[in-house]
Amino acid sequence: MIFKDRFVAGKKLANLIVDKNLKNAVVISLLRGGAIIGREIYLKLKTLHLPLIVAKIPTPFQSELAIGALCFDFIYLESRIVNSLNIDKPTIKKQIGIAKKKFFLYVKKFNLNKSIYKIKNKNVIIVDDGIATGSTVKASLLFVKSLNPKRIILASPVGPTDFENPGFDDLIILYRDANFSSVSQFYKNFPQVEDEEIKRLLY
Repeated sequence: MIFKDRFVAGKKLANLIVDKNLKNAVVISLLRGGAIIGREIYLKLKTLHLPLIVAKIPTPFQSELAIGALCFDFIYLESRIVNSLNIDKPTIKKQIGIAKKKFFLYVKKFNLNKSIYKIKNKNVIIVDDGIATGSTVKASLLFVKSLNPKRIILASPVGPTDFENPGFDDLIILYRDANFSSVSQFYKNFPQVEDEEIKRLLY
């Protein structure tokens, strides 16, 4: 399955989610790409739409390859990748520091409000434009879980067939592919989501 763009993927995902008849729901979009998908869902559900930043923790020699991700003080490490690359603890600590610096720069840039902390007893839908290694959604799960929502649902247009549920109450994934290599392969148009567009979508 190939989507024209994130807007089309978001609409298709929203149609699937609305059938779940979720009450007292909140949509939390992972920036950047998740903001477009999440907006389509929140428009369909007519509910609250909140942004959430999650920063990937890069390897020291290949910035595009993540060894994990963090969301505020919640850190998820992909032990399989860490072990296969034989990355020692001091290096991991250094890479976490790099990710934290980037994370808090974005928190300041997008002026994230305190509404994210008001999701207790809500049905939370965490949204992203695709699941690759799953590090970012796993880190977001750790953070959101700490806020005591009623349920946490992961919603995404695409993901690999071997993605294992790390603890979400439900997974809503439109399409899974055994030959998953990158999120972009499932979109005809997959541009970088710029700062101004994020602000237009969320504020």
